[in-house]
Amino acid sequence: MSRIHTEGPLVRRDDHRPTVLLIEEDPLVGLAVGETLEEAGYRVAGPLATQAQALAWLASRPLDLAVIDLPLRDGDGSRLARALRARGVPFLVHADRPRDAAACTELSAAPRLTKPAWHRDLVHVLDQLAREVRP
Repeated sequence: MSRIHTEGPLVRRDDHRPTVLLIEEDPLVGLAVGETLEEAGYRVAGPLATQAQALAWLASRPLDLAVIDLPLRDGDGSRLARALRARGVPFLVHADRPRDAAACTELSAAPRLTKPAWHRDLVHVLDQLAREVRP
């Protein structure tokens, strides 16, 4: 696996695969989604379990895309959504319930899939987001 460690020095971007920050509270779901994304050609940072961990990671590392699990145990995801938008990082909301993404404008405007989503659908949406950012 080529999973990016969330601790330690900044990540070297020596390959040209997009990096996806994966925020997922359920460790088993996080591992499964992470493996699917890696198999699809993405570099995966995470899974991280909280908004606070994701914000700390985002503050010092380069990033192309993100997948946000909702709800988060440390908030509604609005701080993270605003931080990602401010950096121009597209993201996908992977929510337990459709209304979980209604917490703020940034979350409700993002593409979203309701759990349990097919992994191929996650990859498809991320591929679309990646193409929009880097045609």
